[in-house]
Amino acid sequence: MLLAGALAGSTTAVTGTASAASGGAAVAVVPAGPGRELSTASFTQMTVDDAGRRVWIAGDRVHPDGSRRGEVIGMLYGGAGPAVASADMAAPLSGVAVDPTGSKVYAGQSDHIANYSHENGSLHPLDPIPAPADDCGRELVHTGGRLFFTSRAPASPEGCDDPVGIGSVGVAATADGDGAGEVMYSYTRVHLEGGPGGLLVTAPERWSPTDDPDLGIYRVTDGTDGNVLEFLGERRFAEGGTGPGMDFRDADFSADGSVLAVADGVRGTVLLGGQDARFLDNPYAPLPEGVAPTAVTFSPDGKWFAQGGAGSGDAADLTVAFADPSVERQPLRIAFDDEDAGRRVVPRGMEFSGDGEQLFVVTSNQEGTKFWLHTIQTREALAPSSFVDVAHGAAIAGKPIRVTGRLDLDGLAPTETPQVTVRRMAGPDVTDLPPVPVAEDGTFVLEDILPDRAGDVFYVLGYAGDEVHYRAEHWLHVSTAEASGTVTRGRR
Repeated sequence: MLLAGALAGSTTAVTGTASAASGGAAVAVVPAGPGRELSTASFTQMTVDDAGRRVWIAGDRVHPDGSRRGEVIGMLYGGAGPAVASADMAAPLSGVAVDPTGSKVYAGQSDHIANYSHENGSLHPLDPIPAPADDCGRELVHTGGRLFFTSRAPASPEGCDDPVGIGSVGVAATADGDGAGEVMYSYTRVHLEGGPGGLLVTAPERWSPTDDPDLGIYRVTDGTDGNVLEFLGERRFAEGGTGPGMDFRDADFSADGSVLAVADGVRGTVLLGGQDARFLDNPYAPLPEGVAPTAVTFSPDGKWFAQGGAGSGDAADLTVAFADPSVERQPLRIAFDDEDAGRRVVPRGMEFSGDGEQLFVVTSNQEGTKFWLHTIQTREALAPSSFVDVAHGAAIAGKPIRVTGRLDLDGLAPTETPQVTVRRMAGPDVTDLPPVPVAEDGTFVLEDILPDRAGDVFYVLGYAGDEVHYRAEHWLHVSTAEASGTVTRGRR
């Protein structure tokens, strides 16, 4: 079972007021913030480097003189080094992958794979990795300790969509001497997606609406039997060969590898068994009607599932939901409909950080000539919590004080009995008091002994959050008075 969890994060890029979706119950849709405009004029692939805390994006950049150059950029979201790492290459540039240690970055060129060492935001070129010719756009995936890539050269003037051409999936050599070579061939362009435990998906594009591509799931092996990949399962989407085939947009494995989500242009999000490719029931709320699916992703910590799309107006182009479908909460819905935010989520344009606290989303304008990177804090998908009706009784220095209040948890019941943390601040003295239990109705009672000296005392009440509620904090100011009734001695 995928478990949801409480998260903390930094400032969110989501701003604005909520609006109601039409039909049925009101559903909040949040306008996206402006995002960060990228320098690239195209987008091919992105990947998140958890070790180096960077989002790597590959594409081409158009310079003022009209020349076009490939550019791979790494946007820092935590850690050390310059905020942006980049490398300039020949155009067209397509595909990017990173070693799990963050020490190497790979980018696809038409006649090889560019290879860079990476340290604290600095990229240094290494010997290129040989690869067959590609004029249709490579995809790169690092999984199971190996680098896999696609290659395809057009066989005719019809170009990359000509089904007569032959493409391949290749694997690069390793430092341990494991050999390179092609592991499979395809008549159409192939998309790759890696997963936990060395899982690999191959998803060919359909070359006509009646074509029925065969999605395959594999596991990377040690190659001792001469095969780099172990076949696990395959799936064709057409029912009995009568319906439209798979119209692939994106795919991603759940954190434990048990589920593969596929964004299909015809069917929306399709769930498959991650180990055998069987069809699974889909419990997740779909994208709004009229929003074409473009991207799907699970968070590596197992808490979140996101679906991205291309819609119009204030329809939600992005939903972020708990990966555990038993958590009955409406997903966070975000609309991209602004000149400074983009109009749609691009295909394969979403990835989570390793801790699941941030979702990185690449959007584009309608024409696909400008791109933005958004950072969505997943805490926004948690239900709010707050302290209400907090009050205190008499406040006399050195005497007991009683503080009452209520912890208001929106909507869902917490999975465990909540506790309120308490910190007392009196001048330079800071004391952490024992946590206070919360009753079933949300009320709590704090009893304490005030400091002997009169003055200002602050109680900081806190709730750390739980699997479905965001954290909360409340500061209570107490002004204490001196005790009255001092004893007066009589005269003799």
